[in-house]
Amino acid sequence: MQARKALVMALVVLGTSAFLLPMMVSAANWSTPFALGGGGTKPAVAIDASGNQHYVWWTSNGGIQYSKCTGQGGKGCSSPKNLPTSGASYYPSIAIDPQGRPNVVFESKVGDSAKYAVYWTRLQGSNWTSPKRITREPYSELPDIAIGPGGVIHVIYQSKQNDTGYVYYTQSNGGFEFSAAQELDAAQSDAPLAEFGKLAAQGKAPEAAEGSQLSNGLYPRIAADENDSAHVVWNAPSPYGIKYRYQSQGSFGSTLNVASGQKDQTPDVTVAPNGHVGIVWGTYDDFNDAFAEYDNGRQENRINDIDDGLAQSLWPKIAADCAGNFHFVFQGSVNNDSAWNIYHRSYDPSTNSLGARETIAKIAASEQTPAVDATNIAAIVYTNTTNGIIDASTANLNIQCTRGATETPTNTPTITETPTITNTPDPNITPTETPTPTATPTVGGAIWVPNTSKDIIYRKTWKKINNNKATDDNYSRCEKNGACEKRAAAKVLVPDGYTRVKWYTAKAKSYGITNVFINDQFAGKVDLCKGSSSLAPTFFSKTYTIPARTDGQPRSFEIGAPGKHSSCSPYNSNFIVVDGFEILP
Repeated sequence: MQARKALVMALVVLGTSAFLLPMMVSAANWSTPFALGGGGTKPAVAIDASGNQHYVWWTSNGGIQYSKCTGQGGKGCSSPKNLPTSGASYYPSIAIDPQGRPNVVFESKVGDSAKYAVYWTRLQGSNWTSPKRITREPYSELPDIAIGPGGVIHVIYQSKQNDTGYVYYTQSNGGFEFSAAQELDAAQSDAPLAEFGKLAAQGKAPEAAEGSQLSNGLYPRIAADENDSAHVVWNAPSPYGIKYRYQSQGSFGSTLNVASGQKDQTPDVTVAPNGHVGIVWGTYDDFNDAFAEYDNGRQENRINDIDDGLAQSLWPKIAADCAGNFHFVFQGSVNNDSAWNIYHRSYDPSTNSLGARETIAKIAASEQTPAVDATNIAAIVYTNTTNGIIDASTANLNIQCTRGATETPTNTPTITETPTITNTPDPNITPTETPTPTATPTVGGAIWVPNTSKDIIYRKTWKKINNNKATDDNYSRCEKNGACEKRAAAKVLVPDGYTRVKWYTAKAKSYGITNVFINDQFAGKVDLCKGSSSLAPTFFSKTYTIPARTDGQPRSFEIGAPGKHSSCSPYNSNFIVVDGFEILP
């Protein structure tokens, strides 16, 4: 009998220091679990921009089923529908494209020497497209799918070839033509690699077996960031270890070693809106779950015990909501007695705080392999293997997802400068008390704030650049020693009676990525290189809606430099530009 683990949550910052994490993230109100279908295993979930939840799973007879819920707590859920598979099919994964369409990959038994192959299908209108085979390698199994905001479809899968396990990647811009497979890893195993489709057909898949059993595989997982770049994790075959690779400027970098030495397996990955990467995995020498946070390939945080002292925890999954919080789900046993429950826990990286462990399902049964997705709501789905029922639960996270801005060409505005706005400091530093902003409307009721105005608070070093195509024949660019400093920022406050801010800026090949903050909350990214063709700036504007605040602070709009390099730029300058701000009623 394994001894109960000590309640220790170690955080390693930049690999050097450790301390206890504060537990300050507020709990969400999870719905009572509701049934989606029977006879299912290995469910997955994705949430679209409207809050609809899309679920898939495989059935006991080797089919793939899908259900959509338009409301929370089981409201508006469709009856399960069969996907048009041919041959026994298993291990589905689902992602939503920018058009709101669910895309699904799965593995199917085939009649050729490959034995198992990965297929892709998409719901178009009311019908699923004919599944397209996208792999040819032997035993292509355990696929996962991610889709970025630009619509690039990323697929990852493993292949067993004798005693060597391979991780392969392919992508598609439209869905009907996929790139040639790219090998990301090849590793020999000191134990036989599992044939997962065969185990599933025999009812012996690790997800359907007792929780402590685990087959020898690579378990690859994939996520896409705001630049449509892929982030891939997998575990090495026996003796195991967690690996991570990510794309930069369209190419994968070297393999990073996330964890080793504890039979580390079954990882999962997500990317927060600010570009930070969350990775979870199981440590199967002590049946625990762990988490690491990466930024630009550097491990910034690590928590070695995310289950809050359970005797055992397995099969962790992770998602990031639109505010940048990470959500962990896992199955766990309180007393090491195989009565597996499903748990949720949240982590706020901005305050370095863990939420309390929340029990999603507690019926002393063998709930297995939960999955999670999050936006401004969260959805968890899992299998109760006692009765083969696919159950789900949802929660309103009480956060607001800011929709993307509209982009328009720019002309010099015919508005004179008259505002008297007072600004707050950058949201990434300790806030201070600021007076309520005031402003005097000009012609048309708008306020023009040129880039040289003292009503813009600049952080780090900015330079004035003369250009007769700019709105006032000049613009400001963050620059020191030929490059924009990380955390450079420009911020304005929005007076009462005004609802929008138009940011006048520019694109060029030497420009980088900027973060946008609305009311001190992350609201998205803008790539100021994408769409440019030369070093000469092309001026344009983006308009954002500024909602009301309930925390007593003045409304604000800010752009900031995260130090992110654009994949379209051959330069490392990463400039961002303020041509001016127009504050609109």
